[in-house]
Amino acid sequence: EQPPADRLNELGTKYADQTHVETLTAFWYVPMNTRMAPFNNLKARQAVNYAIDRNAAVKIFGGPRLGTPSCQILPPNFPGYKPYCPYTNGSDTSKWTGTDIAKAKQLVQESGTDGAKVVVNSGNDETSKALGEQMVSDLNKIGYKAKLVVLSGSIQYPFVQNSKNLDKWSVAWSAWYQDYPAPSDFLNVLLGCGSIHPNSDASPNIADFCDKGIQAKMDKALQTGVSDPEAANQLWAEVDHEVTDAAPWVDMYNPKQIDFLSSNVHGYLWNPQWYILIDRLWLS
Repeated sequence: EQPPADRLNELGTKYADQTHVETLTAFWYVPMNTRMAPFNNLKARQAVNYAIDRNAAVKIFGGPRLGTPSCQILPPNFPGYKPYCPYTNGSDTSKWTGTDIAKAKQLVQESGTDGAKVVVNSGNDETSKALGEQMVSDLNKIGYKAKLVVLSGSIQYPFVQNSKNLDKWSVAWSAWYQDYPAPSDFLNVLLGCGSIHPNSDASPNIADFCDKGIQAKMDKALQTGVSDPEAANQLWAEVDHEVTDAAPWVDMYNPKQIDFLSSNVHGYLWNPQWYILIDRLWLS
């Protein structure tokens, strides 16, 4: 488990030499139900991306020492990653700097979805529930009528994956940690047309998002990667940005991990795929 937030300053000062903070190849995100109103409308989904307060989400998670706001699917320092954030209040689209409520309200009006009822679905643990409550607040600010439905963690994830339940939620909470260090593990697994399995609790494309043009580019990237990984990563970067523009999700933040070691533990090494390399540690 992560250290408690109220001890992080102590770890970073009194025990700095024993504390290692690493960004994980993972993200916490808000999939939207792209099959049903109001979020079958692109402008409505983009409005939510402008409105979600990522700083508030990071604070709920434990603060900036434990999370970094993000707008895109691929995590930093990952194959195919090129910084991109079109949903921010400044002109710098390489990073998220704040919400743009005025832009969000404008898009809600243009989409014709103002006043729509929205169901936010989250888990019942303290963090997930607080993130759900924050989502409700952010959605209500831009003209929606949102309410929170909380499910136990063991039920919530399969519930939002199953297409039989699409009429019961509009926005959900979820998270993804890499299985293997390839862009396809994020983009194709979570947003590919082939990852939609109707009426199944194991349908990882929670948003039910399928864009045949984007899928064709993903297929090309998969084929290209066999012989030319660098060219494939260029294609994956394009896919990442195109999917971000299509806004099936709100990517909230990339989590960090804190490894806190005893003073007699040495040889710490971090690997982006395997994380802490325990077999390299030694004791004094």
